[in-house]
Amino acid sequence: MFSANYLSRAASIVGKDRLLFSTDFPYQYRPGNDARRFLNECGLEGEDLAAFAHGNWDRLTKNCGK
Repeated sequence: MFSANYLSRAASIVGKDRLLFSTDFPYQYRPGNDARRFLNECGLEGEDLAAFAHGNWDRLTKNCGK
């Protein structure tokens, strides 16, 4: 589901601060670096891209396990 269109629609509905990116590596590994390519071409940049790629998860889990 590497779709910039779907990502844009989801962001407009729930907000960019509520999006998380993940893949099922290594269980769904596909040659061609699809996940990396999607991050590079998804339409997000700067802080929004960093938040989507890992920042939102970091923020969500920062007090877990303490």
